[in-house]
Amino acid sequence: MDRFPEGGGAVLVRTDFTDEQAWEQLRARLASYTSEGLLVDLRTVDDPRHAGMTEEQLRSLVPDGAEYPYFAVADSSTFAASLPARDRTLLVVDVDEEGPGEVFRAVVSSLAEIDANLVLANTDFADYVEGVGPEGVYEGLDGM
Repeated sequence: MDRFPEGGGAVLVRTDFTDEQAWEQLRARLASYTSEGLLVDLRTVDDPRHAGMTEEQLRSLVPDGAEYPYFAVADSSTFAASLPARDRTLLVVDVDEEGPGEVFRAVVSSLAEIDANLVLANTDFADYVEGVGPEGVYEGLDGM
């Protein structure tokens, strides 16, 4: 299996291939500026060989010395049919060479904020994990 791209900027990995329209809508949403003027810097990994892979399996594809602080996963929970597009979430996975790292789910609209703060080291990954709300999802700065 090919490893994720090297270099800067985080990676968005697709592991669910059941809804092409929802995937395209997700990508378009992530490619748009937020109301705060933020734009997430993501490289997309859209390979059917990743279908159904777990966070642990995906973590093994991170290149040694990766220069990005996390990767995001568009999985079956992201594309659950019961969710309206505005409530879709991504799995956000810490890229930590020291250990297994942490994970949390975040609403898509919060990813640009997460990306900017992790890249600039304004916020630690653990801060986001602690900011996860009662529903098990990080919803943005208002929830921290």
